[in-house]
Amino acid sequence: MSFGNITYLKKRTAYCVLLLILLMSLTACGKPQSAKSLYRTAKATHGKCTIVSKTETSDKTEVVLHDKLQDFDYTVTSGMSDIVIDGSSFGSLPSSTDGFTVALMKKVISNVQSDLDAACSDPSLRYGTPEFYSKDLILIVYCKDQSKGKTAAVECARALQTQNLKNRMDGFLIYLVEEAGDNWTDGEHYGSVKLPDTSFRTPEDEKIDYYTGIAHMQTDPKAKYLRKRTGTFSETGLDINLVVNNLGSDYPTKPSSPVTFYYFEDSKGREYYICDFQYYPENREFEWFTNYAGD
Repeated sequence: MSFGNITYLKKRTAYCVLLLILLMSLTACGKPQSAKSLYRTAKATHGKCTIVSKTETSDKTEVVLHDKLQDFDYTVTSGMSDIVIDGSSFGSLPSSTDGFTVALMKKVISNVQSDLDAACSDPSLRYGTPEFYSKDLILIVYCKDQSKGKTAAVECARALQTQNLKNRMDGFLIYLVEEAGDNWTDGEHYGSVKLPDTSFRTPEDEKIDYYTGIAHMQTDPKAKYLRKRTGTFSETGLDINLVVNNLGSDYPTKPSSPVTFYYFEDSKGREYYICDFQYYPENREFEWFTNYAGD
């Protein structure tokens, strides 16, 4: 292990200790949010709603709300979650859940079910919802014929987009996967459609969109994607020991390791790139490697 990594681990340990102290101090005065607070937050976040029912106890608050815009109920809760580190309990902290997104997904799918049925009427196609809802995955189209699948995914997206009132479904995804088993992760991922756009994205398009999002978050929110190229890690001039070892993903392990450079133009017309790996910069948490200099 390099001295750079040892220094980082020491800083990381100190950070964890400080975080633990902070969590313990918050525990002393923590309690669930009130029903009024949950209602106000939901209204500000999702739009006008009315209270259907509410339950408040010393350790949990639950409020059922009715969304006025699209006529469905959803539940928001606030409670206390235990803090457990290495098997030891350090009290509890307030936590909350918000069932709006899942309830909205179920509502709009039911509204356009006949259109979805028609789009996937071919025997080689079917559609379904994920066993667990992520933040934005609303529908999965399974196909034995990739060409027919792309057409069906776009038609499903167009049907769902009609329900995207006040852009509340922006970012929702319709995945296209190979019909290869009971689980949607069993087959090959062919691409997706991302609302409000209803055009099909290949896996390569998805990668470009992903790194464009990173550019907006880490560098310039108005950055424009230009192009990409494949090079080697040695071109970055970075110490290989500073690379974050993300399990389950490809990351550079030697100077000759392939690296993809995604090029962008910032709001002042300056060109820069972001690479497809993360590293530990000096005195900061890890981030995606970039030569962006900023202002």
